[in-house]
Amino acid sequence: MAKLLIIEDDLLLNEAYRRKFEEKYDVRIATDGEMGVKEADTFEPDLILLDIYMPGRLNGLDVLKELKKNQKTTNIPILVITNLPDAMERVLQMGATKCFMKTDVGLSNIDEELKKMCPKDKLSS
Repeated sequence: MAKLLIIEDDLLLNEAYRRKFEEKYDVRIATDGEMGVKEADTFEPDLILLDIYMPGRLNGLDVLKELKKNQKTTNIPILVITNLPDAMERVLQMGATKCFMKTDVGLSNIDEELKKMCPKDKLSS
């Protein structure tokens, strides 16, 4: 089973993500950027779902930068979900695999994109 790390501060959204994805993925949730970077290093996820706008010392852009410069996490596919239209192009240039606007995407779209990004040997049916 593939491991999915969700880095998102919205607790209601996290619950929706967990319910949608826990049957297909081993899901871990980090509610701030610092926790997300640590979880990525220790949990060694196959996929990351990342929010950009988060409170605390590290926002999603900082997290993305940290993940891409760490040899252990640099190749993990990252799907960014954001409310910031200005961030979309920037996160792709920084190495995110895909970026969606929160207002334009539903759980089924995210699910389909994660399936495409998931290493084939880790996909469960």
